[in-house]
Amino acid sequence: MLVAVEGFYIQQMKTKWGSCNARACTLRLNTELAIMPKGCLEYILVHQMAHLPKPTHNARVIALMGQFMPNWRLRRDQLNRLPVRHEEWAY
Repeated sequence: MLVAVEGFYIQQMKTKWGSCNARACTLRLNTELAIMPKGCLEYILVHQMAHLPKPTHNARVIALMGQFMPNWRLRRDQLNRLPVRHEEWAY
């Protein structure tokens, strides 16, 4: 399946790692992804792109995730162990 991303935005987000606008084919990424392991950014990109054809969390999105990133659950779990905002990190 081919999807075309028309644009992307990077901004500080308080509660999400990313989002997409399926109608406009745009992605929005949390600035905090810049300091995360590369695999976390890749996971968010694939996840949001999988939503462009159908913006739900249905079996089709799960199948697309598995097709393009077989280890997506590991990357999701790694990312979800971290707080979304840098200020919330415990050192």
